[in-house]
Amino acid sequence: MIIDLQLNQGSAPWSVLSEAAVAAQETGYSTLWNLDHFSGSSFGTDSMLECFTSLTAWAAVTSTIRLGTLVTNVMNREPGLLANIVSSVQQISGNRLHLGIGAGTSPNSPWNSEQMALGLPLLPTMAQRHERLLEVVTTMRELWSHDRHEKFEGFPKPEKVPPMVVGTNSFALARIAGEHADGVNTRFNHPERGALLAAAREASGNRADFECSVWSPFVAEYADPAHPYHQELVADGVDRLIMFQSKATDVAAITSVSRYLA
Repeated sequence: MIIDLQLNQGSAPWSVLSEAAVAAQETGYSTLWNLDHFSGSSFGTDSMLECFTSLTAWAAVTSTIRLGTLVTNVMNREPGLLANIVSSVQQISGNRLHLGIGAGTSPNSPWNSEQMALGLPLLPTMAQRHERLLEVVTTMRELWSHDRHEKFEGFPKPEKVPPMVVGTNSFALARIAGEHADGVNTRFNHPERGALLAAAREASGNRADFECSVWSPFVAEYADPAHPYHQELVADGVDRLIMFQSKATDVAAITSVSRYLA
């Protein structure tokens, strides 16, 4: 099982986040992920670096570790703008981007305060949010296509389209992930974790390159193949574990996992 690291880019100054990125690469994590939030208030911090800006900066201080956002809220940017941003980061990083995407939050969610503050739209139904995610995926693929419409000439397109991973808590979105993306992600303690991943994989046609991942709190021992939790995830068909340092960025803890990644 692949072991990744996710950081809250509102939890530390850039000097520490930069150090953490280099440490993650040297320690042997496969991918370094961040958040797509505009405000740190939901995580108890007074600021939050924008996700793609910080990914680009991480790309400049690293050379081999892959980089991703978990997950990009498809309501935060217009599809064409997101396609342009993703193409730019993919080029700057040397094709190291993993694009996590999510269907956004509902008007009744406690996570919608930043969208409300900025006047961003919030779609009321799950079906509408799923439709928006499909619109974004479709638009990006149209912009990046080798035989794209002439109206898109001059817009950047990646040399290599980054793999798209859909964050999900529902079977409907898991099936969309299988049909339209390259992977699925859910939280480590979802009561139907195994069934969600299985539904996504089946919807993909059991593609060999379709990836099932989960995120969990950062616990160094979870990276140990002998740990019961690690073995439980493998039994559920998890290909990738993303361990999230949601509070302070702890470089010493990041490097402590090296004994399991060697």
